Amino acid sequence: MSAKVSIIVPVYNGIPYLKECLGSAASQTYHDIEVIVINDGSTDDSKKIINEFTAADTRFKLFTQENHGLGYTRNRGISLSKGEFVFFLDADDKIPKNAIQLLVEAIEKSQADFAAGKVVRFNKSRKYIPPRHLEFALYKTSKTTNIRQSPELIQDSIACNKMWRKKFVIKHGLTFKENKYYEDLGFTLRAAVLAEKIEVLKDMVYQWRVREDENLPSITQQQMTLLNTSDRLEALQENRDWLIQYQDDKNIRDQHDLKSLYDVIRLHVSKYSLVKVDEREQWKKVIVDYLKQIPKNIAEQLPEQEFTLYSLLMDNEEKELHLFSEMLTHTEKTPLVKQTGNSFILQGFTREFNATKYLKLAMNVNEVTASNQSWRLKGFLTVPKASKPVNGELVLKGRNSGEEIVIEEVKLDTMPNNHIYKEQEQKFVAGIDSAILKLLKKDKVYDLYYRLKEYYQYNNARVRISFESQNPLTIKTKGVNYTLYKSNYGNLSLKVENQSDQFKSVLKKIGQALKSKAD
Repeated sequence: MSAKVSIIVPVYNGIPYLKECLGSAASQTYHDIEVIVINDGSTDDSKKIINEFTAADTRFKLFTQENHGLGYTRNRGISLSKGEFVFFLDADDKIPKNAIQLLVEAIEKSQADFAAGKVVRFNKSRKYIPPRHLEFALYKTSKTTNIRQSPELIQDSIACNKMWRKKFVIKHGLTFKENKYYEDLGFTLRAAVLAEKIEVLKDMVYQWRVREDENLPSITQQQMTLLNTSDRLEALQENRDWLIQYQDDKNIRDQHDLKSLYDVIRLHVSKYSLVKVDEREQWKKVIVDYLKQIPKNIAEQLPEQEFTLYSLLMDNEEKELHLFSEMLTHTEKTPLVKQTGNSFILQGFTREFNATKYLKLAMNVNEVTASNQSWRLKGFLTVPKASKPVNGELVLKGRNSGEEIVIEEVKLDTMPNNHIYKEQEQKFVAGIDSAILKLLKKDKVYDLYYRLKEYYQYNNARVRISFESQNPLTIKTKGVNYTLYKSNYGNLSLKVENQSDQFKSVLKKIGQALKSKAD
C-alpha cells in the first residue's frame, strides 16, 4: 500500500494561474494524494475554480477561511492533513508530473526526514535555476546527507521544493511564522538542522513562477519598506539566536551567517535607492545592527559586487551606496555609467567603480529563417548602460568540450528610443551557414552565446529564443544534420547528428515500441 501525500495549496486571489497550478497537482503520476486547497479569503473567483476541481476529483478538498496570510494557512493545512508526507504548493506555481513520485521514492529510500529537489524559476520567455542554488551546487547530484555533511543546504530556505515527513514536522513542533513576511525561514532552517537524514535529488520537482510584475520598481518598492525588511531581519535573528543556543557546529552557524549576508545584501541593500526617504535612516540602522554581529571574515566570502555593497553600507558611504543601487536597479534619471577604454565606469562622488562585470547582456531571437544551407536569426539585444555603439560576436560553444566557433556576421541597429543610455536597446541580424557548421568537430550539442569584443569583463549572454518553431530548423549537408532547437531553459542550442546515427536511433525507438507492445 502506498503512502498518502497531502499537497497543501493556500489560495488568495489566484485566478490568473490557479487552473494551471491545481491541474499540475491533479496530473501527478503518484495517485495516492489528497489536495488540501485553502481559500484564504479570496475576493476574486478563486473559489469557483477550486470547486471545479473538487467536483471532478475526490482527492481535492476545499476549506474556506477569512484572510490570515500564508503562514497561518500552511499551518492549518498541516493540521488538516491525513497523509504520511506533506508537500506545499503555492497557487501561482506548478509541479512536474513526476515530482511527487520522485520525492516519495527518495524519502522512503533512506527513511529520510525530508527530501528536497531542484527548483526552476519560469515566466513566458525563459526558465532558470535560482542563482544561489547554482553558486552553491545544491542540486547538482543526488545524495543522502545531513546538514553537518552538507552545510551549504542552509542556502535553500524554500519550503515548496521539499517533501516533509509529517511525523518529523509534528515531533519538532515545526510551524510557519504567522502575520509576518518570510514565514518559511524559521521552519526550513530548524528542519535542516534537526533532520538526521536529508535526501537530495538532482531532478526538478518545483516550478516557481516569476510574476510578470515582479521586477517593476513599484512592486520592488513595496518589498523595500521598513516593515518588510525588518520582518526578514527578525526571522534571521531568531534563527541565529537559535543556532547559537542549540547548535555547537561552527560550520553550520557560519553558513547561516553567510546565507544572511546574501539575503540582506542581494535582496535589500542592493535596492537601497528604492527605500522611502523618510525610512532610510531607520532602515539602515536595523540592517547595520544585524550585520555587525557577523564576523568580517564571513563577509569576505561574498562575491565582489555583494562585498562592495556591504562595505559601502558598513562604512556609511551613503551617497556612493545610493548611486551603486540606482545603477543595479536601473532607476537612475541621468547617465551614471560611462564607456571608456574597455570598461563601463560608475562615477561616484569620491571614487570610480568598474561596473563592467556587474552588467549582463540579454539577446533574444524572435525569428529564424532557413535558406540555401544557412540560417538567418533576428531579434533584440540589450546592452545595459551602453551609450556608445558596441561590437560583438555570436559564439557556438561545445557543451562538453568547451570548443568555441565564432560566428562573425552580427549586424546591430540601434532602436529609436528615449532611454538615457542611447545604445542600450539594439535590433540584430546574424547568419549561420554550412561553412561554419563544418568546423564543429568535438560535440553533439553546441550552445549559442553573444559576447562583446572590446569589453572583456562584460558578462556573456546565453542566447534565448522566444518562440516554438512549427518546423524542424535543420540544415542537411554531407550526411550530417544540424538542428537549431529551444532548450529546456528557453535558450538556443544546436544539435549535430550524423544521418546514419539518426537512422539507428529511429530503428532503436521502433524496436522498443514493438517490444513494449508485445509485453
